[in-house]
Amino acid sequence: MADPQIEKLLIVQDRDVAVQKIEQELARIPQERSALEANITAETANIEAAKQALKEKEVERNELDTEVKAKESAIARFRTQQLEVKKNDEYRALTTQIEQAENEILELEEREIELMLEIDTTRETFEKEKATIEARIAEQRVQISQLGDRETNLKASVKEAQAAEQIARKDTSEQYLAHYDRVKKLCKRPPYVARIEAHKCGGCHLRVSNEVSSGALVAGEPHFCDQCARIVYA
Repeated sequence: MADPQIEKLLIVQDRDVAVQKIEQELARIPQERSALEANITAETANIEAAKQALKEKEVERNELDTEVKAKESAIARFRTQQLEVKKNDEYRALTTQIEQAENEILELEEREIELMLEIDTTRETFEKEKATIEARIAEQRVQISQLGDRETNLKASVKEAQAAEQIARKDTSEQYLAHYDRVKKLCKRPPYVARIEAHKCGGCHLRVSNEVSSGALVAGEPHFCDQCARIVYA
């Protein structure tokens, strides 16, 4: 490589790419943070949903208990009424109501026992899952904190890398820098300055013309790939 400006431009490119990599890392941090925060929100919602399901079962059990007590009160009232009635058919009607209420109490108590077992199982499962979820949430909060530290460090690094790039640019020909900046806008990814090897551009990997290949050997002015427009050197 005979052109000293190409050598300087390669240093600019190296430092420019270093800046880009840091900036890309910085750009990913908000996305990573948002993903972690979304996970925490979902995990917290899972805990609340499980807690609500347990609460609903406990409310149902309390309602059953209240209903049992109401029927027991009704039975007591029916028995009192039996002492007061004088007709057999009224007495038998009250007896039927008592028997019906007693059967309903049996059904309610059976459901209440089933529900109590369900509550015990659900609570045990809930406590285990809650502990696991809370451990995951704690780990994700640590990761968010680490992202903050990483972001701070990267911001300091990008300033240092940008400063180093500016130093390299000051030592490089304005003509070459203008072409470099133009190529950078045209090409989506580095390299913007590429070596020609076996008559192929090191950027797009396509064959360059003989004119470009021979011209790249001449110092003093930049030469460009006739396929991708990158600055090329031999």
